[in-house]
Amino acid sequence: MIDIAPLYDMLAESTISDYTGVYCVDSKTGEFRCFTSDPGFSSLHIDFEGPDFYTSLARDTAKVVLREDLGCFSDEMIRRNIADHIGTGKLPYIRFRIIINSRPIYHTLRMIRDISENNSCFIIGLLNIDAEVRIKQESDKLRSEREIYSQIAESLAGNYDTLYYVDTESGKYFEFSAADSYRSLHVPVIGQDFFAETRENVVRYVCPEDRDFAEGWYYRENMMKALREKRSFSYKYRLLIKGEKIYYRFTVILAEDDKHIIVCVKNIADEIAAAQERLDTHMRTITYNQIAETLASKYDVIYYVDMVNGSYVQFMANPIYGSLEIKEEGDDFFADTIENIKKIVHPHDADRLLTLIGKDHLITQLDEKKQFRIEYRLVINGTQQYTRLTAMWSSDKIHVIIGVENIDEEVRRETEQIHALNEANEMARRDSLTGTKNKNAYDELERSVQSNLDNGIDYLPFAIVVCDLNDLKTVNDSEGHRAGDDYIRSASQLICGIFTHSPVFRIGGDEFAVFIRGSDYPHRDELFLTLHNTVAKNIKRGSGPVIAAGMAVYDKNTDRRMSDVFERADGMMYGDKRKLKESGAL
Repeated sequence: MIDIAPLYDMLAESTISDYTGVYCVDSKTGEFRCFTSDPGFSSLHIDFEGPDFYTSLARDTAKVVLREDLGCFSDEMIRRNIADHIGTGKLPYIRFRIIINSRPIYHTLRMIRDISENNSCFIIGLLNIDAEVRIKQESDKLRSEREIYSQIAESLAGNYDTLYYVDTESGKYFEFSAADSYRSLHVPVIGQDFFAETRENVVRYVCPEDRDFAEGWYYRENMMKALREKRSFSYKYRLLIKGEKIYYRFTVILAEDDKHIIVCVKNIADEIAAAQERLDTHMRTITYNQIAETLASKYDVIYYVDMVNGSYVQFMANPIYGSLEIKEEGDDFFADTIENIKKIVHPHDADRLLTLIGKDHLITQLDEKKQFRIEYRLVINGTQQYTRLTAMWSSDKIHVIIGVENIDEEVRRETEQIHALNEANEMARRDSLTGTKNKNAYDELERSVQSNLDNGIDYLPFAIVVCDLNDLKTVNDSEGHRAGDDYIRSASQLICGIFTHSPVFRIGGDEFAVFIRGSDYPHRDELFLTLHNTVAKNIKRGSGPVIAAGMAVYDKNTDRRMSDVFERADGMMYGDKRKLKESGAL
């Protein structure tokens, strides 16, 4: 056998603690010894010394290396690779997984020391590279998900020149641009502060006469105040693009999570040109009917109201009110409007509309701005219909022209765009195998909770349950990976079925976490006991998933980080796993 005394200094040089195992091999005889500081590796029942390194290594790898990685470990391949590279002091890079404590751990072989003139031994280290491999895999996965999300968002942006998706708290944003003209402004695709950066761009790109108006919208408090009144609004101003003044409409929509806004940017030069054309027609025309016809090209219904005596005439281009009887003219527009609102306006919008369309309020609004708009819903023949009312002074400042238009299609498109963005966002946070939330979603939750804790917000009480599915490797090895997937799904269904009011996350191959809050929180001990008892029954009858679990409760007096709670729950889970092993259940 190899005399290891001369090798002690060499092993010290080799920093054995950096390696799972170190093999010292006599190149002449093939005799070897293996040294390890890893207790998990020591428990694998492999040869730690012997007369033939190559044969023993091939035999041992068949026991401990993941089946699909065994191709690089034939006796012939090992012998040839090592023999060919002894002189260079390097081995070809191969990556494989060793099952240690029921978990596949990525490793590679490394030539630590070559044969010297005074020693016929060479030393090979078994290096643990699991952390760096898994970090790269996670990075590749996130990169792929970001690419998919960007493709979805860019396809939606086709209806606009540009979309901005903005985090209202941090100001961080993504920009998706479909129009070459807007892209030529070189606005960043990703930014750190939408509001501050956009105010800077206003100075660079907005027409001087529109800058004060435009800049006012890009203060967080101004925009959020407008969104508190309604979940979307629009405004427009002119950009200077290649020396040309071009009108753009900016539509701001509050996302469903109330934490993001979507800013939709659209070139409306054609609309403005069309509006100008209608205005020119109006200026050239002196007859009342021609004025009404021009306005009717945009609106379904037009009211021409005398603001002195209240009399009015109605022009209808489309049957927006269905078969209901609406007066074509009358003596008191505001009294008739009250009656019509009671008949055809959605009950949830009726009180608001009655206030806004009152005579005094309407005059006040039109004295402050050129146009006054209200959006509401009609109920026609039992069907809900989104409608926009636009009021403006006529040129004589005596009459008000009120146009009513059906905006169902516009609302539907905007709703679909928001839904699609939300769906893409949700897909990136779902585990495809179990349907639960994934590690990305858990990380986002942790960041959100931690932000509240860091800012001194008295966060709602919560608890965390950490679960580990036992025997997954055995199922995979004996029945195949499809059976293993079924086993994971059954565990997920068991956990979700118990913690019905709390989000469940798959945070690893066989690991789950439950964030207990809301109505589940007061019953957390009872629910955790239900999980424990169900596992015990599964063990007794030899059927169903076996899950080790631990639970920890947030203590605001001692816990400074959400991870503190997770780590306690994780430690309790490992304690439960030990009890299961000691009881013979595993």
